[in-house]
Amino acid sequence: MKKSLPLLVMLICALFFVQSVPAQDVIKVGVPLAMTGPYTDTGDNYWKGIKMAIDEINAAGGLLGKQLEAVRFDTQEFAPERVMQGADYLCGKLEVDSVHAGWAGWGQDVRAYGKYTAPFFADDGSQSAVDVYKQNAEEFFNIFQLTDTGINQAQSMFNVLMSLPYEYPNKKAVIITADDAWGTEVGDTLKDNFKEKGWKVAMHEIVPYGTREWGPILTQIRKINPAIIHVEIVSAQEVITFFRQFMKKPTNSILSYGYSIVPREVVGTMGTEADGLIGEVPTAMPTPEAPTPEAQAWLDRFNGIWKHLPQAGSWAAYSGVKAWAAAVEAIGDEKKHKEICDYIATKGYKGETGWWKWDEDHVMRAGGDVPIAHYQVQNGEMVAIFTDPPTKPYKNYKFQVPRWINK
Repeated sequence: MKKSLPLLVMLICALFFVQSVPAQDVIKVGVPLAMTGPYTDTGDNYWKGIKMAIDEINAAGGLLGKQLEAVRFDTQEFAPERVMQGADYLCGKLEVDSVHAGWAGWGQDVRAYGKYTAPFFADDGSQSAVDVYKQNAEEFFNIFQLTDTGINQAQSMFNVLMSLPYEYPNKKAVIITADDAWGTEVGDTLKDNFKEKGWKVAMHEIVPYGTREWGPILTQIRKINPAIIHVEIVSAQEVITFFRQFMKKPTNSILSYGYSIVPREVVGTMGTEADGLIGEVPTAMPTPEAPTPEAQAWLDRFNGIWKHLPQAGSWAAYSGVKAWAAAVEAIGDEKKHKEICDYIATKGYKGETGWWKWDEDHVMRAGGDVPIAHYQVQNGEMVAIFTDPPTKPYKNYKFQVPRWINK
């Protein structure tokens, strides 16, 4: 027994060495997304794009010869303390080398992740997040927004509503938004635009998440009989129940769902029942036909993996991972965070539809190769009918007057 002891020790040491080596060949990627709460469906959309990008990179041999390992964190409802916990856990404790967050808050995420150096990609679409960045742009060099602000997105929604090949029966509008920063930003912008155009905003209702009974609000809407009803609540059950209760006695109104259309559960649950609804997705892949062969190939891959077309944030989040990976390859070291961020900010990223270029505030502004796409649900799927800017019809897909409107 005594003679075999050195051999046993050698075997244990060898086993320890073998187990410890793979850790050096892994690059940890932080993924803070809503996994519970009202934003869960949107979080799932982002995760599908992030996972697809990571899987592709790993299948191709990894990044700098290392495999990517996603580490998830549940941001829940983006409470400031929860967002900070995510940053401290992912960047402080685990020392991840990039963070891909999708929708992550309205500025609290910029503060939380800006105190670290790992590149941070968010899809907030929030002017408040941009304002926080501008307060200390030098310190927050690692923050990159994947989409334009809610103000500009709402302006785009209005542009398309005014461009529909449809004659409105009156100039009355109703706006219903959630009681969060996003809903406020979009609702106030739309309200100002309607008034400037000579429309009357006959009702502007702010409701809490969890609203399922719409009877009193619909009673008022039916008295108003508006030409447009805009609902901005990024949670599936609220907008599904609103639509179904509206359809019991519909008014001659275009139903504009804005970003509310994008949680996959909305169209996934209602299918063709949702036909006629319109909405928008910033930095989105137009569907069902993509604008370039490279984009079509991506669309086909996504559909093959997840068995449905992409919705909110999937392509944007995917592109964030790929933009970071391209910068790491160029710099040659995933730990050189500042150099990687400088590369992203100055060089941009060539994606499936063209160039992603961040502005001086590290915001991906809508336009050029990455416009805002506006959709209508047709035959149970989201069909791109406009892109903006500039506002123009998308390919050969046409707006269809909803079935509930008396022609």
